[in-house]
Amino acid sequence: MQEIYRHIWQCLTAGASPGQSPFTMWQLATNGADGVPQLRTIVLRAADEARNTLTFHTDMRSVKVAELRADPRLSMLAADLVKLQQIRLEGRAEICPDEAERSAIWNSARPHTLILYQAPLSPGTPLPHSPQATAVSTGRHDGYDNFCVVRATLSKIDYLDISPAGHQRAVFTRSDNHWQGKRVAP
Repeated sequence: MQEIYRHIWQCLTAGASPGQSPFTMWQLATNGADGVPQLRTIVLRAADEARNTLTFHTDMRSVKVAELRADPRLSMLAADLVKLQQIRLEGRAEICPDEAERSAIWNSARPHTLILYQAPLSPGTPLPHSPQATAVSTGRHDGYDNFCVVRATLSKIDYLDISPAGHQRAVFTRSDNHWQGKRVAP
């Protein structure tokens, strides 16, 4: 079980590192305000095994932030379609409350990533029919006011390997600050 656990964190660390990995892009599920589960893609930005957390960035104005504030439970899924491995995660989200930490993350991000937060309209806002219609942007114009850091503290990891050599599944749950794993049928 320890070998599988180490492999999972290697995948998470690789996903959060510069460059592309099958575990860079994740599907994030939240509970929608209307009770319907909501699913979208996020980019993994940090994986911290010691703190048991994963971090991603999003627009502060996005619906997912409101959903996570109302109900911090989340699920995430990513898969390596070449190696036929899947990792599913469950946990609780926290919107980073530390302004110094948020600022440090902003200052270390790549400029082309930060452009996303300069949009004057909130994500999902219907676009105006008239080209003359404009939205008014408030606050800082570099996008920082719209930048949100979300940290997920993990409580469950479900690993599935359906490669010809693998065909195994393991579920890890966290209690008393320790992970306990068990094999289950794939």
